[in-house]
Amino acid sequence: MSDEQLPKPILTESQAKRANQSLKGMVISVLLTLAVVIPVMFMNPFNQDNNYDPDVDVSGIAAQAGQSASFTPLDAAVPAGWYPNFARWQSGGADGVAYWEVGYVTDEEGFVWLKQTDAANPTWIAQHAESAPVTGERRIGGAVWEERSVRDDDGAPHVTLVGTVDGTTVLLASDSGPETLEAAALAVLAE
Repeated sequence: MSDEQLPKPILTESQAKRANQSLKGMVISVLLTLAVVIPVMFMNPFNQDNNYDPDVDVSGIAAQAGQSASFTPLDAAVPAGWYPNFARWQSGGADGVAYWEVGYVTDEEGFVWLKQTDAANPTWIAQHAESAPVTGERRIGGAVWEERSVRDDDGAPHVTLVGTVDGTTVLLASDSGPETLEAAALAVLAE
């Protein structure tokens, strides 16, 4: 049989109405979904580049933390182009070690983490150095720093320097390379 010989189906009016119901339902569903989604999209702010204001007053927060601390929290004179991302006093968790910590974003979008306490113990140091083994010593700015290094899941090295500054234990951690850590150590010692 050829195409010309096939009978053409004839639908009654009620059959045609039922056949179009799924199309109408789909159009109504799409319109209702858009009516819900579009207002939600406009209520949420859009992501804009360079909208972060690094207005963290490390000196002010360090002064406040100094009221609780038994040592003077460091306010390092970091290199130009670096800015603080956060600064906070940690009153001590289960380990009972209270410490001061500051995070700095470097000019190359790297990150340096400074932690300082006068109650460090080997367990606290290991926890905050990501259980990295001691890999050597470095002399920076007249001070000897213990170097600990471990590779993350991607194989990138994560280095922590552990040193003594003004009778406190200072940890400097970064995955931005040895030059960045050296600059951070010099900034801490200059303070």
